[in-house]
Amino acid sequence: MLYNSVSTVGMSRRLMTSLGEMQLEQLRTNDEIASGKHYDMAQALGARTGYAIGLRNLYDEADQFVKGGSLLKGRMDTMDSALNNILDAGKDVLAAASTGLGQPGPTGSSLQVRARGVLEQIVGLLNASTGNGYLFGGVEVKSPPMRAVQGDGSGLPSPLKIVADAITAATGGSSVPTTAAQTAAVVSTLNDLFDVRDPALPAPAPLTQTYEGGFYLGATAKQPGGADTPRVTGRPADAVELPYGIQANDKPFRDLMQGLYMLATVDTSKMELDAYKPYIETAVSKMSGGLDNIRNVTSQLGIYRHQLDESIESHKTRQKVLSEQINSLEEVPPEEASVRLNQLEVQIEAASSATARIAKMRLSNYL
Repeated sequence: MLYNSVSTVGMSRRLMTSLGEMQLEQLRTNDEIASGKHYDMAQALGARTGYAIGLRNLYDEADQFVKGGSLLKGRMDTMDSALNNILDAGKDVLAAASTGLGQPGPTGSSLQVRARGVLEQIVGLLNASTGNGYLFGGVEVKSPPMRAVQGDGSGLPSPLKIVADAITAATGGSSVPTTAAQTAAVVSTLNDLFDVRDPALPAPAPLTQTYEGGFYLGATAKQPGGADTPRVTGRPADAVELPYGIQANDKPFRDLMQGLYMLATVDTSKMELDAYKPYIETAVSKMSGGLDNIRNVTSQLGIYRHQLDESIESHKTRQKVLSEQINSLEEVPPEEASVRLNQLEVQIEAASSATARIAKMRLSNYL
């Protein structure tokens, strides 16, 4: 007759190995209770692992849209605040200038000072920025889009001097137009100065500078060759774009700036009546039209902000649904984990006791 015999050393080693495995499983189960997730996700999910990964990818995509949308919302909010402040500042000068449409008055010099102050305020607002860069320079976000009214250290003449030089060139040498014909020439020259064109072309005579380059340093309205420069857009969702980009070289801002610079450069109280009336009327018309169109731009930005808010909320709702689906796959029911932990503790205790008893066994005990 054959007998299979196992030494006490062998039995002890087997029990120790089994005990180690159970203790490892106990640690994993404790981790599952603490995290609420399967310790080995692939083993727990099996064939559903690919599905779980797909859900995770969709969740991460929605999360990126939420984070990107929040950053975009911050930019739009800052832009909206700047635009409303520009409207408030512009209305103040427009109201003051409109009272003097009939004839020159002693308020002309104070209007000049006020226009310069508002210009500096608006230039500061158009140089608004967030952590991502400057907001009103188009795709050129690394530097302020607007030059200071009184000039900077670039070596270029200041915007105020550029306008003064344009007026002097248009009148044939006078710093202030003195006749209706001279005012017409000044207005025509300033229209060219505050226009945009192919940057590869020279400034039209008698100008040596134009708005882009002399006043504004952001992305040009046109590329060399005449094609439109791409605008800043936001993508709050797949296949959805918001062309929210607003640039300080857009026509509403150029018109407002032209009217303000006309008042800031010339003391209208010293102008002849024939030259004054068409000059002040043009300045008021430019400011009024610019402000009206800035209101339209602000309203359109408000529509984009509303669409963005809806998109962010949609992604958050999607995240919630995906999170519930992911949790249903990855979460460990706490009662199930507790039962397993209790069972493991009983098994570990039994194995430890058996190991201890075997360790005490001696052949002499049975002789």
